[in-house]
Amino acid sequence: MLFVRSSKPPIVEIDSESGGVYVRFSDKAVAKTIERQSDGPIITVDVDRQGEVVGIEGLCFTEFSLSQILRQASVRADRVDLSKARFRTAASAHAAAVA
Repeated sequence: MLFVRSSKPPIVEIDSESGGVYVRFSDKAVAKTIERQSDGPIITVDVDRQGEVVGIEGLCFTEFSLSQILRQASVRADRVDLSKARFRTAASAHAAAVA
């Protein structure tokens, strides 16, 4: 089990063309990506050098909930208020990163 240590609500980036979702908990550099076994969508978890969760990526979703993604990724985010998550399209996330 991995943990989100921050209490900051995530930014959820959605790519409707690929069915991809990235739940970003931190802007820290990714040191390692861990693939999780799932019967459904493909799930990977990005962690920093200290092993803290930076983000969770899911592919092949047609519909999802944040609690479902956390459960499938084997990640706990007990201190995070998921109701305050911000959602944006992957295109707007890319535009913000370029600006």
